[in-house]
Amino acid sequence: MIKIQTDDLLLRSILRDDAERFFVLCNDEQIARNTARIPSPYTMEQARKFATNASVRSIDSEYVFAICRNGEIVGCVAVTPDDNPKNKSSWEIGYWVGAAYRRTGVATRAVCAISTFAFEQLGAETVTAGFFVDNPASGRVLKRCGFVPTGECRSLYSVGRGEEVATIRMVLSKADSSVIDAVKIVGDQ
Repeated sequence: MIKIQTDDLLLRSILRDDAERFFVLCNDEQIARNTARIPSPYTMEQARKFATNASVRSIDSEYVFAICRNGEIVGCVAVTPDDNPKNKSSWEIGYWVGAAYRRTGVATRAVCAISTFAFEQLGAETVTAGFFVDNPASGRVLKRCGFVPTGECRSLYSVGRGEEVATIRMVLSKADSSVIDAVKIVGDQ
């Protein structure tokens, strides 16, 4: 199990037993609206499937972490190989946090930590992310971690909305990642 520790957060591999907490957190229309793959409403069966699949993801294809604060899951963050076949050293991140934990810095610290993990453990030269144009708060999280707009805007299907949504793309290069705080990474890689 891989664990990423910041001053006040623990990012850890997801366990099957986490399904109930994900069920509670993901029954939030804002999470469904602002992510690509989370439906609304979110069923317990979907939460179980997510937790089971995330707990057995193959190494080198996708790393999915529960964001924990004070021992409680407060969100989720993942890093996957970027879909750009020309750039094998680029990884993409996605994240969300529960309603009670927004505007507390949790998302910013989790994004910075997962970016550090991508640079230090996965050999990433760049980390990319996107946010829906009508969710500028997510863009501000990325900016605080040093991400800059790529100038690209693409359409992405949102399961929660049931439609395509314009997405602004951002990138952080390893050379520009000095704003990222130190994190401790432990566990099997």
